[in-house]
Amino acid sequence: MRWRRLFSRRVLRRVSLVWLVGMILTLLCLGLFVGGLDIVDSFSYKLYDTLLQRVHSPPRSGRVAIIDIDEASLRAYGQWPWPRYLTAKLTERIIDGGPSVVGFDVVFAEPDRTSPAQLRLDLSRNMNLDVEIKGLPPELADYDQLLAHALAGGATILGCAMHPTPNMIDEPPPESDPLYDGSRFFVRSAPGSANINEYLTQADDLTVSIPILRKSAETAFFNATVDADNVVRSNPLIWAFGPHRIYPSLALEAVRLDKGLDQCLVECDKGGVVRLRLRELTIPCTQTGRMVINYRSIQTQPGTDLASSFPVYSAGGFLDGTIDPAVLTNKIVFVGTSAVGLRDIRATPMAQLFSGVEIHATMVDNILAGDALIVPNWIDGAQFVMILLMGILITLLIARGRSWLSFLLTFFMLGLCLGTAVLLLRYRQLVFLPTWTMLSALLLYPVLTMIKFWQEERQKKHVREMFGTMVSREVLRYLETNPESFSLRGERTEATIFFSDVAGFTTMSEQLPPERLTILLNQYLTPMTDIILGHGGFVDKYEGDAIMAEWGVPFRADNHAAQACLAAIEQQERLAILRPILEKEFGPTLNVRMGINTGIVTAGNMGSDTRFSYTVMGDVVNFAARLEPTNKEYGTSILIGEATAKAAREVIEARFIDKIVVKGKTEPVDVYELLGKRGCLDDDRKEVISLYAEAIQLHRERRWDEALDRLAIALGVDPADGPCRTMHTRILGYQQSPPPKNWQGEYVRLTKD
Repeated sequence: MRWRRLFSRRVLRRVSLVWLVGMILTLLCLGLFVGGLDIVDSFSYKLYDTLLQRVHSPPRSGRVAIIDIDEASLRAYGQWPWPRYLTAKLTERIIDGGPSVVGFDVVFAEPDRTSPAQLRLDLSRNMNLDVEIKGLPPELADYDQLLAHALAGGATILGCAMHPTPNMIDEPPPESDPLYDGSRFFVRSAPGSANINEYLTQADDLTVSIPILRKSAETAFFNATVDADNVVRSNPLIWAFGPHRIYPSLALEAVRLDKGLDQCLVECDKGGVVRLRLRELTIPCTQTGRMVINYRSIQTQPGTDLASSFPVYSAGGFLDGTIDPAVLTNKIVFVGTSAVGLRDIRATPMAQLFSGVEIHATMVDNILAGDALIVPNWIDGAQFVMILLMGILITLLIARGRSWLSFLLTFFMLGLCLGTAVLLLRYRQLVFLPTWTMLSALLLYPVLTMIKFWQEERQKKHVREMFGTMVSREVLRYLETNPESFSLRGERTEATIFFSDVAGFTTMSEQLPPERLTILLNQYLTPMTDIILGHGGFVDKYEGDAIMAEWGVPFRADNHAAQACLAAIEQQERLAILRPILEKEFGPTLNVRMGINTGIVTAGNMGSDTRFSYTVMGDVVNFAARLEPTNKEYGTSILIGEATAKAAREVIEARFIDKIVVKGKTEPVDVYELLGKRGCLDDDRKEVISLYAEAIQLHRERRWDEALDRLAIALGVDPADGPCRTMHTRILGYQQSPPPKNWQGEYVRLTKD
């Protein structure tokens, strides 16, 4: 009996709207989740950063150190770049400490210009002087050779910069590729897998150190890539260059050398990269070969505002002997800089000011400790199911009518999602961000609660709804807050006026029975009205098939002209969809002409004290009404006045059509065709517009043949262009019967319709 009462007709009527909206919102959330939404991604980033800040750990390998070319080093030894003999001395001092690997987060892309050998070469090439420098020891004759010798004294890596360009997989790499060493990677692909390079970040260019230095050290890229909010949360372990070549990151290459390995194993399946292996070390990564970095605890470096997770030593301390190189024994050492002007500073989830070299150090520590973060392939599927379940549960809870229970259980489920994310990150290194699940709950709960409240309050609003049938709801809401705006006196204000009319409606009304004609009009007017209202417009009246609407009254809006134009564009777009449907059902083809004008109008309640309607009057209104039928003469769909074109120019594309003198007026007015939203024009359309503008100017100057030539070219590009065809016919007429001498290029319309 209890279940029978639960699903009784009365209960079902009460909850049906809640269920309908609940399922629609759930499906909407699922659709947005699949398609992605930038603003939700930003929430996910913030949630991820907050979680990582709560569950981070100190460095775990104890084998990573950083040598910083800091401000103190530059004060002692001069600005960067240092002469290579000084860099060589620093390298020798570091290697004296017995580090496992030394990686340079810098690139030496050009020869040392301070080197005696380079100086002799420059003077010979530029001044035609043969200079001999005496008194120098032979080993100081070439600073680059000196640095190369120092690099060869240990396991060293020089940085390089990869320059990414999307979708470069089919582009051939440069003929000279100094980095490539195919033996460094072994790719193991599952059957049916694509070329691994199709999954990886692509580069079409690179910046490397000079050849003499590359011969003495390995080379790996030092790029640090950022998310949409400029925070480094993950970084490539490998990078693709061309269709067949793969290159390691500075961190990956450092660990490979540390382990004394010749190769890194890359495992792939049909979805992309699965993992990388360095002997016993397994490195999890995304399908695009990126490591999600498990950042460590941080502390501020003394005397700076920089955060750091690893021991940092000043380069100057090694050069002047105040730091014992033995502190680097068996360490993986990275050399970088944090000096002002040279700062390689990045934002990370742990700190806004984080030296770029720390990112490579953290990646190495993750690899050695085996705790890099994991983003499983099943995460998206799991969240899809969770969004669906969350939507069903919240809808069920609210539909059952127990408000306190739905409130408690909704927020219990939110806490459960968040707690699960924390536990997975802390104990399994799994990145699970239930942002969409939580946002779907935060959307569904208030919306469905308000709908339920609305259902219970419907009867209380019955009287107000009856009054709302006498005036539009927009006017009613505005009247409640601004009653002074609706006096019979009216007011003068700037507004944009819109008129539309169905071409050939008289013929349609004669062909269709009244019942069918009414249905046709309703199916046409309803979406047009929704679009007008959606853009903040006020539907003044319907006259059969015609619509009159305003923007800027009774609602004040600075962008009323732009909104009117955008509404007209959207109506034409909707008509393109409706037209074949209505034609199939009713027979006639609906083509709608529109006219828009902006200016000062008189607006207010027009009528008696007991029965009135809000409307507008004035020349601006009359001209908007005349623009609509003028479309017939130019083969256009939307014509707008000059003031409208100027006010909306930031969001629309429009072209000058003609100077028109409407019936009853003596002064010509510029008229424009509304073409679409800003940026919608292709090259052909732009060419037609340009040729038409030239033809208009030539026809004003009575250079008929030249104007016809321009129009002929334009019609060759677009034979259906209405204004070009109209102007072509008109000029042919002018050749036979020229306009009067005082003619200035205007066109006089003799009828209102």
